[in-house]
Amino acid sequence: MEIIYILKDSLESGLIWSLLALGVFISFRLLDFADLTAEGSIVLGSSLSALFVLQRTLVLSNPFISLFIAFLGGVIAGVVTAFLHTKLKIPGILAGIISMTGLYSINLLVMGKPSLYLGDLKTIYFPLEFFFTNIIIVKNLEIKMFLTKFLTNLIINSFVFISVYWFFGTELGMAIRATGNNRQMAKTQGINTNKMIIIGLGIANGLIALAGALYAQSYKTSNMDIGRGIIVIGLASIILGEALFKRATFKQWLFAVLIGSILFQILIGVAISLGFSPNNLKLLQAILIALVLANPVIKTTLMKIKDKRSKKYANS
Repeated sequence: MEIIYILKDSLESGLIWSLLALGVFISFRLLDFADLTAEGSIVLGSSLSALFVLQRTLVLSNPFISLFIAFLGGVIAGVVTAFLHTKLKIPGILAGIISMTGLYSINLLVMGKPSLYLGDLKTIYFPLEFFFTNIIIVKNLEIKMFLTKFLTNLIINSFVFISVYWFFGTELGMAIRATGNNRQMAKTQGINTNKMIIIGLGIANGLIALAGALYAQSYKTSNMDIGRGIIVIGLASIILGEALFKRATFKQWLFAVLIGSILFQILIGVAISLGFSPNNLKLLQAILIALVLANPVIKTTLMKIKDKRSKKYANS
């Protein structure tokens, strides 16, 4: 039974964090830009969504509108980082750190306190919750909530991933990919690489903020701590997906990001169920990423050792 609960929780959280992984994928993989803004933009998305859901005004409290507002907030955060890098010539990592640091204060201003709680207010999950309560009646509360959250997140993920796939197949999307692949070559082809970086980072952080908004509505809370080490989760999901699935095409690459995110959450769930302390999970994630990133060097070193031993035995 425990594995069922792990799978259930992993599917719920994996679909949310897949949007985070998709945003990190765009910045780190497609743009080849080490963007650390994510730790601030995910909290920004979470806080904006929670703040608007808590409003008394009918339009402003609409949970679906709050997702769009959260996305726009993330886009602005990404554009600021890109502006610092492209216009003020600040190195990419430092530009991300500056934005992340500034967002900490902005997020506190948005929420007014370190955390917000949504209580029993309606979220994006209300329509399907109503459906499973009054039309196709599911009496088991746990199963009903799982179906509600899983299907809602699946619909949103499908829309986002299809939209991203379509966009990066357009002329503008291809120009962004060309910029990340070889910035100098892109410039020689007449592409405004600074503009592409601004657009790309805006989209990436918009998606990350959207993940934060889904988190806030799924768990009925927003707090300042959800952004800590979030880059590690996104990178680990991407790396795991790339390690397990072929990515000969862009579509397969996106699929690997989605599945990698879910599988990573399953691994985390299994680790916790085996008694691994949640306090040590960040260390486990960091070690995992370091090993995977160092895999080419490790392979080369092992091959050299193997060749030396082979020559030694051949000479003896």
